[in-house]
Amino acid sequence: MLYLIIAFLASFLLCVFLIKLGFFHDTGEGPQKFHEKPTPRTGGIAIYLSLLLVSLSFYGAGKSFAKEFLLFLISAFPVFVGGILEDTTRRVAPKWRLLGGVFSGALAFLLLSASVTRVDLPLFDDLLKLSAVSFVFTSFAVAGVSHAFNIIDGFNGLASGVAILVFGAYAYVSFLKGDYFLLYLSLTALSATLGFFLWNYPNGHIFLGDGGAYFLGFTAAVTGVLLVSRYPDVSPWFPFLLVLYPVWETLFSVYRRRFLKNYSPHLPDALHFHQLVYRRVVKLFLGRVVNPTERNYYTSPFLWILELVCFIPAVLFWNSTSVLVLCSLGFVVFYTWLYFRIVRFRTPRFFVKKVFRAS
Repeated sequence: MLYLIIAFLASFLLCVFLIKLGFFHDTGEGPQKFHEKPTPRTGGIAIYLSLLLVSLSFYGAGKSFAKEFLLFLISAFPVFVGGILEDTTRRVAPKWRLLGGVFSGALAFLLLSASVTRVDLPLFDDLLKLSAVSFVFTSFAVAGVSHAFNIIDGFNGLASGVAILVFGAYAYVSFLKGDYFLLYLSLTALSATLGFFLWNYPNGHIFLGDGGAYFLGFTAAVTGVLLVSRYPDVSPWFPFLLVLYPVWETLFSVYRRRFLKNYSPHLPDALHFHQLVYRRVVKLFLGRVVNPTERNYYTSPFLWILELVCFIPAVLFWNSTSVLVLCSLGFVVFYTWLYFRIVRFRTPRFFVKKVFRAS
């Protein structure tokens, strides 16, 4: 419990300091910006530094997994720094940030033995038995999940709320397996994220920034890989289902931009699922007009519920590949159906609940 308190308080207080410092503001300009006042994009720094402090505390207490924890933070450093450079300079192209994720994934493979050696698909599993194939697949998979969390980082509390759910699920299975490294990694990451979350949601005093979003995605990816590689009874579809919402959002966005809109998938637009919820669903659900600030923080709960659609079966059936595969396919179908209903102005009736009557 002490280390969770350290992670939470360090993150919370560092956020206060960074807010007061006021460096590296996001001005709110651009198709993916939905806030009105300049806001520091340094929340990721608070989360990373708080976990670094926890790592030093583990060394001081002589914890057996202190070295692993530090190696994890070293592995995360390239993707974290790539995001921070984008936050501070606004000049780091997505391909370079993605390359930082690949580098971090490679370091996790080499330093932590975080290797994807099975996905419970016969032919593919045979390929993953080859070290070179596993190394390349792991590096790119980790980079992909890191990037996916950055994609969904659009509204107050969205990416951090999803990360909290993911880390909670990992902590549960790590506890069942008696793995104290993964348990403390999951719980301290959750606590540090919560310390940031309280300043980010609902009023958005500080943002994750690319550094924070990439770091949370990296943590979600590597923890999942380690759980599966260490314990044969943990289905590889357990971590996959947990991160499926941001991953499918990313893959669907690439398809939508490249094949439906015929432009580069790297160009930003305002047609992500969370942006449609912001523009078209919140007003219908509330039954009244809300200002942009209110609409911002009303948006995230809809996406947390979407993540719960993945979270609940993942936690209940963490060791059953067949069930998790069916749930993953079901989520993809549900997400795609819902997206096209909203984009065609045919939002399902279960969203249209006039909670508040217009005055």
